[in-house]
Parts: sequence; C-alpha cells; structure tokens
Amino acid sequence: MKIALFIDGSYMYDAAKRLGWNIDHRKAIGVFARPEELYNAFYYAPVTDSSDERQQKFLDALVFMGYTVRSRETHGDPRFEAMMATDMLVTAPRWERAVLASGSGDLAHTLSALRAQGKEIHLLGVPELTDLELRNQCDRYLDLRELQGQLERTGGGRRIYPSVSEESSPEEEETKAAQRLMENLEDELR
Repeated sequence: MKIALFIDGSYMYDAAKRLGWNIDHRKAIGVFARPEELYNAFYYAPVTDSSDERQQKFLDALVFMGYTVRSRETHGDPRFEAMMATDMLVTAPRWERAVLASGSGDLAHTLSALRAQGKEIHLLGVPELTDLELRNQCDRYLDLRELQGQLERTGGGRRIYPSVSEESSPEEEETKAAQRLMENLEDELR
C-alpha cells in the first residue's frame, strides 16, 4: 500500500504548543510509512521572514529528512488549504492512504472527494484544534496525544542559534554557519 503524508506545519506547531512537547518530523515519516510504502511526504511551511536564517535551516532540514517542502511567505494566518487540496487530488492516483495533519474544515470536501475515489484517509491531530466536519470525513482519527511516545523529539528543546560575531570576517562566518547547519542536521538524524 502506498502512503502519502500531508502535514500543515502551522497546525503541527500549534498542536505541539498545546501538547507541551516538540514533534520529531524525522520520526513522523517512519511512524506512518515504511520506506518502501512511502509515496511522498509533503510539508506546508509558512515563512514569516524570508531573511530569517533559522527558518531556512528548518526548511533545509525537512528536505534533508525526506519531505517535499511547500513554503511561501505569509503575514497573519497562514492558509495552505488550497495548495494541500490540490496536491492531494493531483497525486491521488499514486497512493492508497493519506495521513493528513490539519484541522481546517476547508479540507472536508476534498476528503469527501478522495474517499469517493476509494482512498483511505487518516487524520492526525488534536481534537480541540480539529474541525468536526473534517474529522467526520476521515476513515481514522489519530490523536497526537496517544502518539507522544513515538513522535516526541527527545534530546533537548527548541534549537538556539548563536548570533553572528562582529569580530569575524564574512568568510569565517560563512564557514561557521555551514558547520552549525551540518551539526544541526546530524543532530536531527540521530
């Protein structure tokens, strides 16, 4: 069975804040699909500041983990429903089961259409952040609270990135930044 993941990054961030623990996105792929079963894992990420190095490092790490990252600069409420619905419908011939992490009722009609095509839909989320009609249109609801042992990122809290020193040359800072990126990616892979 081919499986596709569709993850709304802002929803997962809100869910993690509510739950009080960070989600390990590298683990998430493996929890929902074995490598030979995975069609693709899409991650929809709002970018609030395109010059923010931390956001770019996070997006780069997601790509390194195996996600297809869909990002765009947003101000205010990030809305990816149209992009997610399009990706789900266009790729539907290539997968049998989708795992969707979203709480938006705007996707309910898309899920209804996919189920009419014989697709199996698993909805991942937190009940109080999930629209009831969206939940009604899925085949199975996966509560993040019940998956904490499998999905929680261990080994520290959120990453802290040191500020750029004023005494270093641009070349030295570029080298240090590359080293930090590699260290962070290595941490994510452990």
